[in-house]
Amino acid sequence: MMTFKNVLITGGSSGIGLDLAKAYAKQGANVMLLARNQSRLEDAATACTALCSRADQKVIAFSVDVGNSEAFNHLVNDIKAQIGTLDLIILSAGIVQSVKFMEQSEQDFNDIMYTNVAGSRIVAKAFLPDMITQGKGQVCFVGSLGGLIATYGYSAYSASKFAVVGMAGALRQELYSSGVGVSVLCPPEVDTPMVAKEASHILPETRFVKDIGGLLNTTTVTKAAIKGINKNQFIIVPGFKGKMSYILARYMPNIFAWAIQKLVGLAGKFIK
Repeated sequence: MMTFKNVLITGGSSGIGLDLAKAYAKQGANVMLLARNQSRLEDAATACTALCSRADQKVIAFSVDVGNSEAFNHLVNDIKAQIGTLDLIILSAGIVQSVKFMEQSEQDFNDIMYTNVAGSRIVAKAFLPDMITQGKGQVCFVGSLGGLIATYGYSAYSASKFAVVGMAGALRQELYSSGVGVSVLCPPEVDTPMVAKEASHILPETRFVKDIGGLLNTTTVTKAAIKGINKNQFIIVPGFKGKMSYILARYMPNIFAWAIQKLVGLAGKFIK
């Protein structure tokens, strides 16, 4: 198993980010958590500290909006001073909204694009130079199956996650000879606080289509992520249904698109 000494995780206060933070803390890594909510961050840091396997192991948390480049850049030197050069960056911070294209405000669209895409870029660009200098490391973007397969009601969210996959793919090529690997974790729906919050406003058609893919727990996603990161696998899709959906969409795109459209139509009939 590949081991990492210094790990930074954005969106580390809950969901996938927190579960990965716990796993790496348990493996003995120094863990840096970044998220916006101070209270949840403190709880997350406490949970990770309880799993540490070494007396000198560090768990550090910074409250910051990674989409705010000015605020984040003020913290970069402090982060480097406390944890040193990173070996692994996991970019898990993100937001979601289920709303029809014509009904989504420009501000909501821009917020999703900026947090999910620009936020990941801002963090990666801040720490990559040191990783390149040391000649090793991994960057894992947390995308979504919705970044490989367009989903009803997710014109902004899918756009942002497709963009993350594209950005990560280009970066992987650029870093090929540097010793730094790049992966993208693309899970289907996962049982996280973000998904639970979305349940209050998710479109019925979106809910119907997503139910076909099933709901994964964070443990399953974390295991797949760690395995994929260790192999420097580019696209990591956890779960059997997720993998099958990805394969069908990739190799039989027209048939898959037809089937999804039929499901959306069927959902519309049930809703009426």
